[in-house]
Amino acid sequence: MQNTLLVMRHEINTMIRSAGYIISAFLVPVVVALILLGMSSLNEPSGIHSGVDSATTRQSEINVEGYVDRSGLIRQVPENIPVGQLLSFESEELANQALETGAITAYYLIPPDVLAGGKVYYVYPNTRSYLDDGQPWVMAWTVIFNLLDGDAKLAERVGSPVTDISVTDLDSQPQAGGGGSEDCARPGGSCASNDLVRFMPSIMAALFFAAFMVSSSRLFNSIGTEKENRMLEVLMLSVSPRQLLAGKTLGLGALGVIQIITWLAVIFISFTLAGQALQLPDNFEFPIDILIWGLVFFLGGYGLYAGLMAGAGALVPKMKEAGAANYIALIPLFFGYVFSIMAPLTKTADSAFLVFLSLFPLTSPVVMVMRLTNNQVPIWQPALAVGLLFITGYFALRAVAAMFHAQNLLSGQPFSIRRYVGALVGSQ
Repeated sequence: MQNTLLVMRHEINTMIRSAGYIISAFLVPVVVALILLGMSSLNEPSGIHSGVDSATTRQSEINVEGYVDRSGLIRQVPENIPVGQLLSFESEELANQALETGAITAYYLIPPDVLAGGKVYYVYPNTRSYLDDGQPWVMAWTVIFNLLDGDAKLAERVGSPVTDISVTDLDSQPQAGGGGSEDCARPGGSCASNDLVRFMPSIMAALFFAAFMVSSSRLFNSIGTEKENRMLEVLMLSVSPRQLLAGKTLGLGALGVIQIITWLAVIFISFTLAGQALQLPDNFEFPIDILIWGLVFFLGGYGLYAGLMAGAGALVPKMKEAGAANYIALIPLFFGYVFSIMAPLTKTADSAFLVFLSLFPLTSPVVMVMRLTNNQVPIWQPALAVGLLFITGYFALRAVAAMFHAQNLLSGQPFSIRRYVGALVGSQ
């Protein structure tokens, strides 16, 4: 047990210092989350109505400005513009003096033909861009407010005449008890009006496939590299092959769990807090049960495929032969991944074939996650899939442990499918 813990600690210390792991597990998801949250905070509705909200909720941020009205249009300043923030001047000379003394930051010049030409001049004390630093909504809102005789509610409606668009997809499949209406309250193909919500099952399948491939490949590469540089021979003087397998599997598995938790957290936070930036439906909620089931399937899938990859790594004499061994071990997972990507697009996620793949242990880690994201799944199906997955993973690790002996680890024989399959079933 002590040797297993030593190997586990060595693998964790080695990998946690790797730039590739730090970038993929922490830096990339954190950057994605910050970008989405930043977009959410900056993505305010366009139009005059957004300016009204800014005036009432962030009054301290409004700069003091002035205006010179040659049209006689401005009779009153809207109440939601703080008193003293928009000042009237009789002439440009007085406005320029106020600008020079710092009493105002800029002023608007409203020409007599403002209604015919729709143009208002903006005078700044320097060469900074009006669009970058100005407050165009202040005067636009004031003009609309006065055109409508001070009716603030009507002005708000004119400024933002359309606040919501309800989309009905005539080609969408009818929902149970709901006629032909779509359901955008959760991810899945039933939300035809939002592509991100609709294709989220495919995104989750791709995420989990990448997580399995990367995590299990780390174990394969660790064993293969130590075989190639002869470090494995030194380790086996003090550590048994099974202790070596257990330590590497547990250590790299712990790092894989941290990575998938980080990514799932980013997905949940992004879809929860950055809904406006992602243009998600107002009633959308990302179900927490998908994250819980996803973590469970990752643990089972990692145990299974890490074992298969470790077995391949034990038989590969040189890393240049690693490509073929990688493909052979990951063929079933890739098969399930392809169908998981296509199923939401073709509306076949709940077909009998996909249900079978979601229960079959070699494909369930990605297919079942896709189905859980796409729609409500009877609880017995993921429960059965998890049971079959963990049982298969247990026997796979037992078979690989039997392969982990000096004869295979130190052998220089070339890798072959026959030899790999034979070692797994115990014919050698």
